[in-house]
Amino acid sequence: MDLTIGRLSEEMEEGAVAALARLGVSDAEAWQQAPEHIATISLLNLASVCFFTDHVAKLEGFADSAAALECTRFINLPWWQMSVWLPLAFQPPPEPAMKSDGWPVFLGSCQGLLADLAEIQKLSDSGLGAMPEGYEMMRADYGAFMRTRFELSDDRSIIQWVWRALRDGAELAMSRSSPMLGLE
Repeated sequence: MDLTIGRLSEEMEEGAVAALARLGVSDAEAWQQAPEHIATISLLNLASVCFFTDHVAKLEGFADSAAALECTRFINLPWWQMSVWLPLAFQPPPEPAMKSDGWPVFLGSCQGLLADLAEIQKLSDSGLGAMPEGYEMMRADYGAFMRTRFELSDDRSIIQWVWRALRDGAELAMSRSSPMLGLE
């Protein structure tokens, strides 16, 4: 699973624009001018993202991410297999606001994601903010990183990696007025 910072496909962009209109969000043109590709950031895999959301669910007192999905206060996290975050401050709907090839797509806010991650950092005892082994290599050369057989074996490093990737991606997307897409 990866985060891609850059222009959305035409279908995704149209869906995002329509969803923002339904939400009453204005001033949404700048992100549509983003370069095609700015960066790719690895979230390791879907299991790692689910492990992270399960960690967050437990911080909130839920058994797992499935139990937290409808009640979580951290609504900007990647609870869905496909998510788009825009560099706009808005309150996302709790359910996916758009579709791509018939699949539900969550539409969230980079600003909201950063706020959620900051709160999670305060609640967690997993050392969020630390640079897990291999992360710098991935950020320096994504292609070379993908050619390695890199694996994280301890739970704490996986949680740190996903938190940091989401944070770095949202900050980069905001600094470049670009959407961020997360998908399996």
